[in-house]
Amino acid sequence: MGGDGEIIAHMLGYSPYILRDCRVEDLDRLHEIDRLCFAPDIAYSRAELYFHLHHRDAVSRLAERSGAIVGFAVGRILRRRGGHVITLDVVQEARRQGIGRALLQALHAEFAARGAATATLEVSMDNAGARRFYESLGYRAEGLLPGYYGGHTDACRMVCPLARII
Repeated sequence: MGGDGEIIAHMLGYSPYILRDCRVEDLDRLHEIDRLCFAPDIAYSRAELYFHLHHRDAVSRLAERSGAIVGFAVGRILRRRGGHVITLDVVQEARRQGIGRALLQALHAEFAARGAATATLEVSMDNAGARRFYESLGYRAEGLLPGYYGGHTDACRMVCPLARII
């Protein structure tokens, strides 16, 4: 779950937030946020989220505003020198304030620091807004994953060259 580095970000017109590594004591809130952001058949179970956060190659960051966690991102370094974004979750009332972008950029920076040349992620084909958001960060569609979510919703695999954006 990482070190103690904190970054304080000030977004014009919004109250500041802190980016920091996820900690063990954050798990319940992170699980709650994931359940708020995704449908029950897509959201991670508490055990799955714990597994992803504690994997030896995990990278995680969260955003806090006024002491409350408002978003988080979890990724993993893959053996083939790439980073994989597992999830990016921001509570509804904190969206469109740069928090998701800052979380993803923090993952990208850590991926690159650990030798990753690219980042990949999967996003629902039903979520055009999320696909546009990822494209704005340099991601490009690489392939279709039929039935990726719950066996019934297709996903798009997206890839971002990290050297281009870091």
